[in-house]
Amino acid sequence: GFSIDVWSLRRHLAQGGTVEELAAAIAQHGMRCMELQAMVVTEDERATLAEADEFAGLIDVLQPDYLMTGFPGEPTDCAVANYRAAVARLPQGPRVGLEFLPNLPIRDINAARAVLRRAELPDAGVVVDAWHFFFGPSQWSDLEELPIDEVAFVQFSDHPALDSDDLAYEMLQRRTLPGQGQLELGRFVSVFDDKGYDGMVGVEIMSAALRELSYEEFARQAHDAAEPYWR
Repeated sequence: GFSIDVWSLRRHLAQGGTVEELAAAIAQHGMRCMELQAMVVTEDERATLAEADEFAGLIDVLQPDYLMTGFPGEPTDCAVANYRAAVARLPQGPRVGLEFLPNLPIRDINAARAVLRRAELPDAGVVVDAWHFFFGPSQWSDLEELPIDEVAFVQFSDHPALDSDDLAYEMLQRRTLPGQGQLELGRFVSVFDDKGYDGMVGVEIMSAALRELSYEEFARQAHDAAEPYWR
């Protein structure tokens, strides 16, 4: 499968491309759009609903299995109400996932679960990114106690020892292939094995070094490094 971020997609459109040609290229290579990310939710009702309408059009063409969502700011009552309204404007089909990030207000598993309850979105789930789990305040017990039906999907990567206190920089520039860092990925995967998880695992590796590889070589290395964990 192929995951698409909306910021790259917007650049594609600005350069004269179309969503339809992207969908055709994905299909031509024997893949499907696994995930579309990320619908941003804020206290600005007009901006949030405009974002939802944009994503609705993309969903109609790309037919993703999952839609990632996120809050860059505090999940206030106003923002949560906008979240509920935005999801209601989306086509049926993709499962909505809410991501937590250690450098944003929704920092951990339990905070994400709480927002989904407040938004009254029982069909949505939590996006569990291994990087965000290990570098945030989530505990192993939080992951173990997360019900399987509240897991939207998993994102997977590794990381070496931190080189700085700048989590945003580390997250965007220094991730590495599974097995080449210091994260307890074996234990992480075993928790999902115990749950009977059989959903999507997105290999999301943001790395200045790995961006130097060709697309084909990066895809091969990412697959070969991640696959043994999820057999």
